[in-house]
Amino acid sequence: MRRNLLPSLNSELGKYLKKKDKIVIGVSGGGDSMALLHLLIRSPLNLSISVCHFNHCLRGAESDKDEKFVEDLCNKKKIPFYVKKFDISKASVYLKKGVEETSRLFRRKFLKKIQEETKSKKILLAHHSNDQVETFFMRLLRGSSLKGLQSMKIDEGLYLRPLLHVSKSEITEFLVSENIQWVEDETNTWDRYTRNDIRKNLIPILEKFNPNLNSTISNTIKLIGKQNSYIESHIETIEPSLIKEVSEHEFVILIDSLLALSEFEAEEVLFKFLSKKIGPRGFIGYKNINSIIKLINSSSASGELFLTGNIKVEKGYNFLFIKTKISADTNFNLNISSEGKWENEDLEIKVQKDNFENRNEYIFFDLSKMKFPINVRNFQDGDRMKLKGMKSSKKLQDIFIDNKIPRFIRARLPIFESEGGIFHIHGINVNSPLRLKKHQENSIGISVKSENLDKLIRNINC
Repeated sequence: MRRNLLPSLNSELGKYLKKKDKIVIGVSGGGDSMALLHLLIRSPLNLSISVCHFNHCLRGAESDKDEKFVEDLCNKKKIPFYVKKFDISKASVYLKKGVEETSRLFRRKFLKKIQEETKSKKILLAHHSNDQVETFFMRLLRGSSLKGLQSMKIDEGLYLRPLLHVSKSEITEFLVSENIQWVEDETNTWDRYTRNDIRKNLIPILEKFNPNLNSTISNTIKLIGKQNSYIESHIETIEPSLIKEVSEHEFVILIDSLLALSEFEAEEVLFKFLSKKIGPRGFIGYKNINSIIKLINSSSASGELFLTGNIKVEKGYNFLFIKTKISADTNFNLNISSEGKWENEDLEIKVQKDNFENRNEYIFFDLSKMKFPINVRNFQDGDRMKLKGMKSSKKLQDIFIDNKIPRFIRARLPIFESEGGIFHIHGINVNSPLRLKKHQENSIGISVKSENLDKLIRNINC
């Protein structure tokens, strides 16, 4: 007995849409999208529908006929119609991508543009359960994570697939019984496209072993979805205590804490975090995650890798430093000529002899052994500093190594010098001969504040 698709569709739509909501629907003219459009027209939700048709220009005049077919229907039904005509073959050659991937890229871009222009709540797509099974096998054969094998979701951000639990045969039965016309796109039969090849050649073979393949795989996908939901919930409880935010685009991870997790948990935490930071336009794969794990497990105390043009991961001793926005390292040089408050873009430095608001903020130095101006700058190769009890000066590079200061923070630590000699490194408790235990006569107090740097220092326990 044929299932009545309209109540089923309305039940699904009601979970995500309200009466008279604005929606955009992609309509190729093929059976699936025509069925969805006619069901939406009949829906008691009385949705405000805008139809988008993307002409791929793959079949010449036939592609234009499909466009005209959809346009005529929209005119008849008084539905706003938007069309984009674009030569996908040329674009795929230019982008060095397959026709399928290029088509999806430009279709999505077009749909998103119309969704924004019409201020629509959702973009509806006519994928059905057979499409879902094909997607499953495409990803399985390519190699995929559990997340990938979950395939398509009914509700995925802006996109809604209300027919995802409906089979192709049910859609065809609906079209025939309601005498709804549709067009056939011959590209759906071309074996050169992976999806078509799977549909025509792989699935019929598998159905010989399991005639209920569609139902079996659909149930498997649902089970994978439940497992993924559990994993995501679990990972969300781990991430906040593991990944410490330094600034909007800078994060620190204690490597020992990461390695205390199971290998699977560690990979999933990194994958979820980086996927979130790179956004929908980028791509992070498990190959990237494996590169990070390899960096962590390397015998070297330091190392770095770029996941994308904008994501850099640095290892420094027991820490990972992740930057999700790459900017050029900026040198700073602040010349302090007297007492008072001195500032640049990142630093606030107070220099005082007395009248301290909070003495705990200050480190004190012997003013009799130094004088103004005090120069505050970045670390430079070749820098040396004399330490208490030592006859000769010591390279700052060696001081950093002795104190296990990661490379990613060294250039950011303010270096204080007077009369050409370095007497203090902010953030490191070095044995400076000028440093005093407390305020005393003829001493000077120095306070340094830098929100992002202070967070970084706290998180790596300099």
